[in-house]
Amino acid sequence: MDYLRQLLGQGELGPGLWLAALAVAFGLGAMHALSPGHGKTIVAAYLVGSRGTWRHALFLGGVVTATHTVSVFALGMATLYLTAYVRADQLAKTMGVVAGASIVLVGLWLLLQRTGVLEHGHSHEVDSTGGLVALAVSGGLVPCPSALVLLLTAISLQRVALGMVLLVAFSAGLAVVLVAIGLGVVYGKERISMEGIAGGAVGRWAPIVSALVIVLVGVGMTWQALG
Repeated sequence: MDYLRQLLGQGELGPGLWLAALAVAFGLGAMHALSPGHGKTIVAAYLVGSRGTWRHALFLGGVVTATHTVSVFALGMATLYLTAYVRADQLAKTMGVVAGASIVLVGLWLLLQRTGVLEHGHSHEVDSTGGLVALAVSGGLVPCPSALVLLLTAISLQRVALGMVLLVAFSAGLAVVLVAIGLGVVYGKERISMEGIAGGAVGRWAPIVSALVIVLVGVGMTWQALG
């Protein structure tokens, strides 16, 4: 991140420095996705507990990343124009509470649906597109501090365009890792199903356990934001 800040403070960048900056931003986004956090946990938990396909994996990873990019940009602009009225940490705290509470609600909704399926022995898919969208948007609502600092640095140096390009590269790295995790979960589920395990206890309880994980992630995010 220090390297990118130094580049932002320089004059015009040549093609080599442009490529280096994009590669660094992409790598930082990928590392952020691999670090402890809620994005990949939500993606994996949802896909484990639903009849997720590779399309769901792409959708979840893409929406989480797009929402994250928009949230960073929105918070950066709010910090720039509302700094005399509201502090950036207060805005980030509010976004964290909203995101955490939303994930808790979606997780509880999935838990109620999946518990009913287990009790009544139904086998059809109950997770709607609305729940998938809500979960993906909530998962990406909390901005990454590193990405926010990068954008604010670009704004302070009057290099907003370059900052936005680097933010997009950062988000692309985040997206690639999240989608890869999602595809890995889907592939793993298919392998388990082929081996006949899905019809046993694992297949029955995985949807409920994954919904509980989503609820716990939401509670943790809310608690962290409030703290």
